[in-house]
Amino acid sequence: MLLMKSLVLFEDDKCSDFYPLTLWRSIFELRVGRKLQIDRLAQHLAMPVAGVWTRDDISSVASQRCGAPANRPAAAETILVNGRWLTSGPVEIPNEPCLGMLDGEVAYIVCDESLANRFNPQTLQQADQWPEAIKGVAQMAAPGRLVRYPWEVIADLPDLICQDWSDDDAELESEVSSNSLIGDKLKIRVGERTAVHPTAIIDATNGPIFISHDVTIGAYAVIEGPSYIGPGSIVNAHTWLHGANAIGPVCKVGGEIDGCVFQGYSNKQHTGFLGHSFVGNWVNIGAGACNSDLKNTYGNVSVSINGQARDTGQMFFGAVIGDHAKIGINASIPTGAIIGMAAVVATTSILPKWVDSFAWLTEASATNGDPNRLLDVATKVMARRDIDMTDEEIELFLELGEKFTNEAN
Repeated sequence: MLLMKSLVLFEDDKCSDFYPLTLWRSIFELRVGRKLQIDRLAQHLAMPVAGVWTRDDISSVASQRCGAPANRPAAAETILVNGRWLTSGPVEIPNEPCLGMLDGEVAYIVCDESLANRFNPQTLQQADQWPEAIKGVAQMAAPGRLVRYPWEVIADLPDLICQDWSDDDAELESEVSSNSLIGDKLKIRVGERTAVHPTAIIDATNGPIFISHDVTIGAYAVIEGPSYIGPGSIVNAHTWLHGANAIGPVCKVGGEIDGCVFQGYSNKQHTGFLGHSFVGNWVNIGAGACNSDLKNTYGNVSVSINGQARDTGQMFFGAVIGDHAKIGINASIPTGAIIGMAAVVATTSILPKWVDSFAWLTEASATNGDPNRLLDVATKVMARRDIDMTDEEIELFLELGEKFTNEAN
């Protein structure tokens, strides 16, 4: 009897290098280009995601968000796919049991019954167990690459958005003034029930622009391609989006934004500059807040990851901002900053390059926020968008808050 192949996405030990974005989400929930990584992999492999392998502490939350069971044992005909795998288009996976390799790392595992018994979620998250687990397994070169850090997603953003574009995307489903459209009209999509002010500019000269449904584009806003604007988002009047941006669903953006990813449900709707940054969910950036994405020396930006300074290899990189972070008015965010999950920043001084998760930073002091108080704020913010935090998310939020409080003490 012919068995149907089953696609299971897994995390390996590199997911912590995407801190704080992966504190309470799996690596394959990240927005990479226009799409979430889980959707990108399912599309390129032409298979629905049947399961996910994640860290135990986030497994229930990841299962809810991904719509797939978490950490179930593999079976024969399972294809285990690394959630960091980036491909530029459709990929054919071999039928025979094997490993798909990229620069010495595993992109995918095609299982038979014997291979399925070798692997489990915990094995794949521990680098020291990989050599024994893959010993003697046939290897094949895999296309694409494995993304390693958030700044790689930012650096690749123009190409990723262009790769996500299909000729079938070109369509104007809402009324748009012909004066608003610049460049190749076959590289522009405007979804249903989207309002584009007649004075706004949609400029596809440098790449495609995908504006989803129920979007509002304000007066004199300028959107330069390549760009993606997710459903329900608002681009305020006089906004300038350039350098490739991926704005997730239900975001409010304004001011100048250059080369950024907004995971979704986040606001930066006032004046101020944000460049080459990855912004998580439910973030609010106050009026006048700005960041630097270029060093005065024009050298490579360095970022602290897991307590170690890493050279990004990039001249331009701004910040990583974790879910539910709140950044106050006129804040100054330095080049290569990491701002943790649920951090509250209420200072006009230049921020430190590292702001811990669940921190409460003011002009007077840097302390740990009360997890219950921060949870109350988070749930109120979500309720404003008619979304409730699940019981599993609440439990995980509080566990993470207690963990960071205990570590600080």
